[in-house]
Amino acid sequence: MMMRVPYIAGRWVRGRDHYGRRRPINHLLNVDAPAIWIVGTRRMGKTSLLRQIELETDRLDSDMVPLFWDLQGCESFDDLSYELFLALEDVADRFHALGVDVESMENKDAVAILRRLNRALSERNKRLIVLIDEAETLINIGRQDPKWVGRLRAGFNDNRQRTVVTSTKLLSLLNDTSESKDMPFLYGFSMVNLWSLDPGASMALVRQTQNQYSVNVDDLLMEQILTNTNRHPYLLQYLCQRLFVADSECSGYLRPIEEHDLKANHLLSGFFDIDFQHLTQLERRIMLAVGSMTVATDHDLIQAMAPESPDRIRLFAYGLDKLGYLRKTFGQWALGNEYLRGWLEGNFDRLSQGGKALLDDNNIEILLQIGRQNELTYLHQEVLRLQTRLRTLLTQQVNGNANDMRTVNREIHQLQNALKMVKQEISLIPPEESSLTHSIPEK
Repeated sequence: MMMRVPYIAGRWVRGRDHYGRRRPINHLLNVDAPAIWIVGTRRMGKTSLLRQIELETDRLDSDMVPLFWDLQGCESFDDLSYELFLALEDVADRFHALGVDVESMENKDAVAILRRLNRALSERNKRLIVLIDEAETLINIGRQDPKWVGRLRAGFNDNRQRTVVTSTKLLSLLNDTSESKDMPFLYGFSMVNLWSLDPGASMALVRQTQNQYSVNVDDLLMEQILTNTNRHPYLLQYLCQRLFVADSECSGYLRPIEEHDLKANHLLSGFFDIDFQHLTQLERRIMLAVGSMTVATDHDLIQAMAPESPDRIRLFAYGLDKLGYLRKTFGQWALGNEYLRGWLEGNFDRLSQGGKALLDDNNIEILLQIGRQNELTYLHQEVLRLQTRLRTLLTQQVNGNANDMRTVNREIHQLQNALKMVKQEISLIPPEESSLTHSIPEK
């Protein structure tokens, strides 16, 4: 019997199959905000992130109690309420242990269920963390019943509860369905972009270091895999599935990449089509401009987009980078990964013909400004955290008072690399034109 393919593409993962995301998980668990909106393209690992948070907070010593709520398929507020009860019923033992009468929640609406849970958990000095997947469903429900969705929004901003919502940026359309235009749904949410895995986590995933048996990958091939996928979690697993060769029951390796391995199949092409539809007109123009040049400096891109404002182009290019549509290497812009490049090249004429965009440039510009501010705040906090930990370890190193100096030296090296990476991320964020709040603001 040969070693099975260890890579998982197309379904959510957690535990030992979940790699990286340590930094965003820590941020989501510790940020001083009741409601967080995680924005990512399809197959970016949004569901896996929620499931990993559920796993990590589902323990007796946690001050948070997780509840995963999948909205996929819901068509009305009654559907939302029923799915919330089913989600609660699936993990009834988790809540029964805290004195929550789950059965009494049946036939209650979602707002009432959340209120009861918050009240019961507060009495135990616990906090509910609601993990909401496929939130785009709320758009149509909001159009049908804005009053109920408005009440749900108020519940999400209850300080007794932490709400983490994942979706594509299409969810921004929900602001237009609000019962009151002075209270758009996403105002008050802290916004977090979900993009590629960091290099260390990506290499660990490729080599399957958390699995029972690791995979042999030489350094040159590793570099090619990370470059062609741009560390996109789905594409990493997709490509590695193609390259994997089992050579015994407990060992395997990755073969060299061939040209056909980097061609998008029908499923991937469908994802790219949907992702392109979720772009504004300006974002589409920027992507097509970069695609036509293969690589482009800021100057090249600004010239190609004239007479559009250079500051606006930099901001939108930054947003496309954060969601993986573009990447910047050696000071030049390129398309996000090799699969996307090949797909856009093969569909360039069709995509250039345009078509009405679902999302408005001006609305997305506001979200990009807010996302930039949130990211800068978070990254500066991360620098302070890493520096504080590094100073502690350097003191131990100098004084020689650590039990295992090899472990200390290894962590110092890891922290120095992490600091370098965070500072590099800060340097790539375009400067702000004005001062904005750290979350999507209340009007």
